[in-house]
Amino acid sequence: MADQKDQHQQQQQPHGSKREEEEVITTFSPSIFSPKSFPRRRRIKYCGIVIALVLLQIVVLGVLCLTVFRFKDPNIKLAAISVENFSTALGTSAAINMTLRAEIKVKNQNWGKLKYDESVLVLSHEGLTVGEGTIPKGSIKMRHSKQVSVSVEAKLDGRSSSSSDISSGVLNLKSYAKLSGKVSMVGLVKKRRSGEMNCSLTISLARQAIQDFHCQ
Repeated sequence: MADQKDQHQQQQQPHGSKREEEEVITTFSPSIFSPKSFPRRRRIKYCGIVIALVLLQIVVLGVLCLTVFRFKDPNIKLAAISVENFSTALGTSAAINMTLRAEIKVKNQNWGKLKYDESVLVLSHEGLTVGEGTIPKGSIKMRHSKQVSVSVEAKLDGRSSSSSDISSGVLNLKSYAKLSGKVSMVGLVKKRRSGEMNCSLTISLARQAIQDFHCQ
């Protein structure tokens, strides 16, 4: 009889332990993470905090774009210029042919990348265009500068009143360039900006070289 009781108890023990395991699993079931476990007020509170943080980020970004990240025009300067292939032809209609090599420095003052379009560097003498050079399109990283080399073929004849310049020994020219492009802030906001360059050049005909230049 004792053996039969022990066997009966051993048969009941697995069933009891299984029931206990089921109770433990039920106690720690994922139901504690269900929406019902969070009060409605608490859910509304969390949603409000998330929305407030998003709005705060938008306001901060807007303020930065209007102050620190304000869109600025590119700064264009004539860093250097030299005369190449200079030649003169004297006669009833004096003529001057030359090639100018200009080094233009473009500074991106924005906290965003600048992509600028192809442009033209114009040389003029007494209001008449005497030469043009192409400024190729490109891009500049934020708060960086870039130097661009431009070659300009210039030709002056009788219409440009070059005879008076030849007699004085100097040639006065003006150079103008306008660079336009788009500035991209944080990859989202884009705005078009442009910068201009106005410079005066004085060329010594005797030395066939740049005597002086200055920009506004």
